[in-house]
Amino acid sequence: MVTTGYSDTFNRTVSNGLGTATSGQAYTLSGTATQFSVAPSTASIAVSAVGDNIGYVDRQTSDIDITVQVALSAIPTTNLATVGVVGKLRDASNYYNGTMMVATGGAVSLRFSKNVAAALSTISTTLVTGVTYVANAVYNLRYVNTWSQALQANVMTLKLWAANTAQPGGWMATATDSSFTQFTSGTLAGIMARDESTVLGTITGKLQNLAAVSYNLPMPATTDTMCADPAVVFPKQTALQSLAVAADTVVATLDPLAALAGLFPRVRVSNSNLTINTAGIFVPLTYSTTEFDVSTPTNLAFDNAAVYLSTGIWLVTFEIQLKEAASDYIGIDLIGGTEVLIDMRSNAAQTNDQGVGGCGHASKLVTSTDPTTPVRCSVSFNANNVATTYTVTYMALTAIKISDYFA
Repeated sequence: MVTTGYSDTFNRTVSNGLGTATSGQAYTLSGTATQFSVAPSTASIAVSAVGDNIGYVDRQTSDIDITVQVALSAIPTTNLATVGVVGKLRDASNYYNGTMMVATGGAVSLRFSKNVAAALSTISTTLVTGVTYVANAVYNLRYVNTWSQALQANVMTLKLWAANTAQPGGWMATATDSSFTQFTSGTLAGIMARDESTVLGTITGKLQNLAAVSYNLPMPATTDTMCADPAVVFPKQTALQSLAVAADTVVATLDPLAALAGLFPRVRVSNSNLTINTAGIFVPLTYSTTEFDVSTPTNLAFDNAAVYLSTGIWLVTFEIQLKEAASDYIGIDLIGGTEVLIDMRSNAAQTNDQGVGGCGHASKLVTSTDPTTPVRCSVSFNANNVATTYTVTYMALTAIKISDYFA
């Protein structure tokens, strides 16, 4: 597990905004600035307008696992109020959120919501039994939203537990939704509050101690029947995730580099739903999306066709998913440093891909030693049937500077 680079203790004083998170990103607001403020240890959203009031940053990855402490200044006298987190936000009109919802009388529920093209709706609501909310009581709220390729949906989970108590096992609420796919969801995330009372402006959402994490665990590769689904191959992924959390807790004070993991130069560029017409020669592949970019021009550069690696040792990875095509196989050439050439089949009848199927994956170490000339890494595509048009459902080129781990 590695930190995503988004955390916030809210240990600052800000009026008419949220300022800059502890992890260094400046918040953008969706709502009136005067509704937002920060006093040492607590962010406040004084809800005085209809709809979600949000402060968000860019996490540079869409899948989300965020824990934050939440509270409401009062119990609604009519209807309900919510406070929590927003994730996979593309813009102020398109996102998911997970919240603690308090109704008149103090009943507490966990709610999944979505905003699609500015149309806000509830996905599901689950009552938390045995809990009656008291104004200003602080609870830990954990919200996870990850894309399942097997289900072709976002899988969402929530849990709530009192501050200063142990996190319970399992999840209190779950839901799935496919309004935003793996490639259409955004990378923005943050905090939010909403007051659905008939009299606005009487309730303030309060948030403390936010931390987001991400897991380096096998994720579903594709729904293509030619590719194994790691969600099935690794049925104990949830247990591994819990183990990763526990392991991080133990080693956090022992590993001086743990806090720096989010700073190591790395980038991933991708493209999806594109067609390739080949004339039998290697065709350079291009990218349209930057999925994450933790770098500066002096330590890592990239454009729509390649990454450029400065001095150091790098792990470069390319992955591709294809729809079936008439050709029996294709070649993928990962260029830069030592060349890597792989063959993979493009339809189920062929067997010359060594079991890879309609998915291709190649990784290599690249050593860059000339400080004046970065190593250029790119990928080319070659097919044995020049009359075929190929459809790439998804492809991505990733580079990470692993030598920094040993500095």
